[in-house]
Amino acid sequence: MSRNFRFTVSYTVPVEELHRALTSDEFWHARFEGAETATIELAHPNGPGTIHLRMTETARQDKIPAIVRKVLKAELVLERTDDWGPLDGNSAAGTFSATSSGISSEMTGKYLLRAAGTGSELEVTGSVKVKVPLVGGAIEPLAEQLQHRVVNSERKFVEKYFATESGA
Repeated sequence: MSRNFRFTVSYTVPVEELHRALTSDEFWHARFEGAETATIELAHPNGPGTIHLRMTETARQDKIPAIVRKVLKAELVLERTDDWGPLDGNSAAGTFSATSSGISSEMTGKYLLRAAGTGSELEVTGSVKVKVPLVGGAIEPLAEQLQHRVVNSERKFVEKYFATESGA
């Protein structure tokens, strides 16, 4: 069985500036600077104003919930792929997918970035499926929470990134 989710995150950054950052190599290199267990691959197969990101990260044992540690078969390695399309007026669409090794799971969904007043907002919709007998249903909400944390962490990074850029 899978679990569906939807949430929206607000940004103080105007949609044009946010989209420009989300589709730039510089932004993503800054985002993952110092992340010792993470790798990132960036490409622009659909031209300027678009991006394809592939990120992998090995989860630290102390950050893995106990219920997940009990069913892990190996190190927990998370792989995430994001694709962003061009800005079309005041909005841009994207997709994401994520899988993990060590525990069989998959997450897929869509992003909708749009203008909201003087800032912007990101709507995230998706589904997650954890393929572990008996406890998969208990782990799926944790995977959804992880997606919330990732998007909120990126929002905080964006706000700091733009505050630093404007102060430079």
